[in-house]
Parts: sequence; C-alpha cells; structure tokens
Amino acid sequence: MTYYHLGENEPPAESESTLLTLLKQSSGAILPYTRVEFKRGETILLEGENHPYFYLIEDGALAMCKRTCREDSILAFKGAHEGIGFLHIEQGQVAPVSYTAISEVTAFRFERDYVRHIFHEKPEAAAYLFQSARLEIEPILAREMHIHLPSDQKVLAGLLEIGEKFGRLEEDGSYLIPYYFTQKLLGNYLNLARAYIATNLRKLEEEGIIKLSPKPWCILKFNECKKSLLDQYSSSYKSF
Repeated sequence: MTYYHLGENEPPAESESTLLTLLKQSSGAILPYTRVEFKRGETILLEGENHPYFYLIEDGALAMCKRTCREDSILAFKGAHEGIGFLHIEQGQVAPVSYTAISEVTAFRFERDYVRHIFHEKPEAAAYLFQSARLEIEPILAREMHIHLPSDQKVLAGLLEIGEKFGRLEEDGSYLIPYYFTQKLLGNYLNLARAYIATNLRKLEEEGIIKLSPKPWCILKFNECKKSLLDQYSSSYKSF
C-alpha cells in the first residue's frame, strides 16, 4: 500500500522485467550477469562500502537497513523484480544503506560498471535513472507517515504494506503474510519495541482485524482495513 506519491507528471514506471531484458543485452559471447543465491539473514550490500555490483531480485524478500546507535533500522522492504544498487551506481560512491535477505533470495548480479554504461549510453534506459529514485524513496516516505498514528494503527499499517507487497490474496478477501515476517522485523521497521508489537498484534486480533495463529498471520477483510486506515491518514494530515 503506497501512502505517498511523487509528482503526477512523472513518466510511468516501466516493468522491471523490461529493465532485466535491457540489462541482459550484450554484444559479447559472455552473459553480462550471474544468477546468485542468498540465505536468510545474509547481507547482500553493506552500508559504507564501495560495492562493485548491482542486483535485480528474481525471488525473495530483502530489508533495506540503516545503521543506528543500537541496531539497524529497517527503512523499507524490497522484493521480486526490484533493483538494488541504484543509490551507489556511480563509480566511487559507497552504499548509503545495507540490504539483508529476510528469506531465501535469488537475484541477477551485474557488474556496476556495466549497468552504469547501459544507463548512460542507451537512451531507452534513461527513464530508469529517474524511476530508481522514486522506487527507493517512496517506501521510506510511506514509513515516515506511520509516525503520527496510534501504535495499534501503526502496526496495522505496516502489516497492510507487507501484505499487499508480499502476501497472498485468499478467496475471502484476506491476505496471508509470509512466515518470515516476524515481530522483530516489524518492530525494526516501525521503530517499536517488540513488546509493543506483541501487545498491539493481540489487540488487533481481539478486534477481529487479524488472525495470528496458526501461522502465517492473516489480515482479515484487507480492503476494508486499507480504506479505513487511508481515511485516518487523510484526517490526520488535514492540519499540516
């Protein structure tokens, strides 16, 4: 669920499959990419380092993290068909964030120099430089809009975003949340202690909004919850 949008006059986003096709183009006999796998919990890119690679996620989920004084704070979650490495695509730049696999992940790995050459030299790739900024920034801004919500609604907002991006829609209109999303991940994303996450998950379950057991978690009446929360966002920001 996206609560924040950049200007309406921006070019429409291309599918990431188109980007993958574009990046796979090569005049040489050697393919310009390698298919790689990462285990759950493995760091793919580390904040502050100059990484030589760019990745397109084929399958799985990642957490975009920023270092803090206590533990890493999750800024956003990335999934299939999304790229990572846009934020340090230029030579000499270091990664401003880390990416860690929260599930088993498969990805296409490209040399950063090759991807930069494609973006700079091919006119049809130029739009992706603009779109990449939106794809990186928009989820972070959406997260920041949770701040003014009551804690139970903040937890629900996080679940709705995760459900819409990674969940499975059931025939009854509910969404199942993948098992690898845990209370700890949700707390790191929403800047709430795990005890607050547990308390508010139970509250949402008692109100009949979610079902916690048996796992996976389930958001009941997803569209109704989404509309109700969006209405609350609108009323909360009328004074700003």
